[in-house]
Amino acid sequence: MKSFLRLFIFASILFILSSCTTELPKVRVSNQRTEIIDVQLKRSGGSTYNINDVVGFSSTGYIEVERNVYEVDVKIEENAKSASTFFVAEEDKTYTIVLSSTNPPIVTVTKP
Repeated sequence: MKSFLRLFIFASILFILSSCTTELPKVRVSNQRTEIIDVQLKRSGGSTYNINDVVGFSSTGYIEVERNVYEVDVKIEENAKSASTFFVAEEDKTYTIVLSSTNPPIVTVTKP
């Protein structure tokens, strides 16, 4: 009985500790245009994340990014057009960067 009680207490502590952890923010790109796009996420601290060659009418998988303020720059390949915006990535959140099919293109960041 004592070993069962110890196992139960140990399992309870592990469960409590694992439920207290936070996850990094996750970001994906949704391209609603026909052209291929390249997306750059610039952190306020300097380094960047690049999501390149996103084909038209598709979405990428999620990538984990650091919690921070980001400038999003979207370049449309074979086209002089681009779009940009800012957003704050918070822990335990997912974000979708959406490039619209409008002219001029508009980039927005949504949280599902």
